[in-house]
Amino acid sequence: MTAADPRSVERAVAHAALSVPGVAGLQPGLGRSLADAAHAAHAAHAQHAPGAAAAPAPGAGVRARYARDSGVWHVEVRCVLTEGRRALDTARAVRARARAAVNRQAPGGCVVAVTITRIVGDVRGRARTG
Repeated sequence: MTAADPRSVERAVAHAALSVPGVAGLQPGLGRSLADAAHAAHAAHAQHAPGAAAAPAPGAGVRARYARDSGVWHVEVRCVLTEGRRALDTARAVRARARAAVNRQAPGGCVVAVTITRIVGDVRGRARTG
């Protein structure tokens, strides 16, 4: 049994992934994107501020699930990379840091899958999420 909850694991992995050189941001999955958009629309309506945008959730781009039967965390990280670095090397570094982050949160086994969703040009001055 583990004491860590999936959201805290997702936040730790997101922070670790964003610390890897060459990672421009994290790409939320479709379900998370739709939920964030619905939340932003509701918040804008509630505040009477049309077009107000909400920041992505802290773990956006990371999904974590704990398999009780095996005692293993399954983590998916969806990254946006910058040009100029080998995607394979960057993905391996993300996987290594994500594993270390999971093990700090909840020691035990973990399986980490890293998906590169796109590669972008110069990102200086852009936000590091979403």
